[in-house]
Amino acid sequence: MTPGDSVGLAGRYVVLHEMREASGDAIDSVLTDRGGQYLFLVQSPDVTADYFVSVAHDDIGYFSNVLHLEGSGLDTVPTIVVFDTSYAGPEIRLRERHVVVRSEEPDGTRQVIELIVLRNDGRFTRIASDTSTPVWEGVLPPNAIQFAVGESEVGAGAIYLREDRMAVAAPLPPGEKQLLVSYLVPRVAGSMHLPVDQPTHRLTVSLEDTTASMAGGVLELRGIENVGGTRFKRYEGSDVAVGTPLNVQFDSAVLSLERLQLFFVVAVTLALAGTLTWWLRKQRSASPP
Repeated sequence: MTPGDSVGLAGRYVVLHEMREASGDAIDSVLTDRGGQYLFLVQSPDVTADYFVSVAHDDIGYFSNVLHLEGSGLDTVPTIVVFDTSYAGPEIRLRERHVVVRSEEPDGTRQVIELIVLRNDGRFTRIASDTSTPVWEGVLPPNAIQFAVGESEVGAGAIYLREDRMAVAAPLPPGEKQLLVSYLVPRVAGSMHLPVDQPTHRLTVSLEDTTASMAGGVLELRGIENVGGTRFKRYEGSDVAVGTPLNVQFDSAVLSLERLQLFFVVAVTLALAGTLTWWLRKQRSASPP
């Protein structure tokens, strides 16, 4: 890679992979020519399988999009761009952060799901020297538990927890990568704090408990939206600065549907018990001695 342009890589092994629902194999490999070009001949492509190619540069693997060899079996692979690596830079920026706060569980916990978009604006693939110096990390609520990694654009094993911070040790080439994580926040009284430790170009918070709200007016209310049959109150903000107070305020004065049903059952039971006591007393007073 040269500043402002790219050059073809000659003499690099490119590997063709065939992926099925339950298995996958590398089925062929070739060397690139002087211009970085290559050609695979697949004698009998499986139309039910997906194909892609990979190439390694500086010990980092780069992959093409999925290819579907149907009909004539011909397909052109878009150019796979590889990059030199660097431990020192460029800085990985938090481009987008989408937070979903689920309703309270019977044990008082709330699940928080975060979709994070990281961006590398440089010309090098940022790599970590070891797990103690990740390429990026972000703070979580200090009482978060049961941290888990969902389907992300980097390997799940490269996303891990360091005290109250999530860290990423995977190589991050120029461009954007999405991470999906979740964790539980124990029962909180009144409000829950979502820390902001770095500038965020776009930030949204979606609350399943539509009686809750974002305190402080930093994020703008976008209304109620339906996602897969579940209603969420959605807030959004742009260019959110470090240290911005993000607090989810729970309305303790509003009864949830489950608590309202319990209250109704208890009220009816007490009313019936009172009526029965009054009727028994009336019968006793009317009976002869």
